[in-house]
Amino acid sequence: MTTPAILVSDYMKPVTVHFSSTTSVEEVVKSLIKNKLVGAPVLDNNKQLIGFISEKDCLKQMVNDSYYSQDHQVAQDIMRKNPLSVSPNASIIELASEMLGPRPKLFPVVDDGQVVGIITRADVLKALSKARVESHKH
Repeated sequence: MTTPAILVSDYMKPVTVHFSSTTSVEEVVKSLIKNKLVGAPVLDNNKQLIGFISEKDCLKQMVNDSYYSQDHQVAQDIMRKNPLSVSPNASIIELASEMLGPRPKLFPVVDDGQVVGIITRADVLKALSKARVESHKH
């Protein structure tokens, strides 16, 4: 008996925080800290994914600011353009394999160009753990 595929859509979470390209780095930092997030997508007016900002991106910018006292920076100045994303129909197993390398801890879930969710390493671990428990029941 084969186990049914576990999909990203089964374990992704809704996007609770996202930024526009003009959100200030200060606002990004405040929002990430307040919401206990390691990163969040940058969306255009049509909710299309245009970038991603992580704590690491913010940290790098803030260190640079303290040394070079840069002008006011906004999301588009520090975001990663063309960020990795995953389809809601992708296999959790395949995503888990990708996350083993030097990949992000968190992926935006994109369907037809729109960001429909977020999936983290913790979500993937939960899915794999549940699948393992289920497979031992049989």
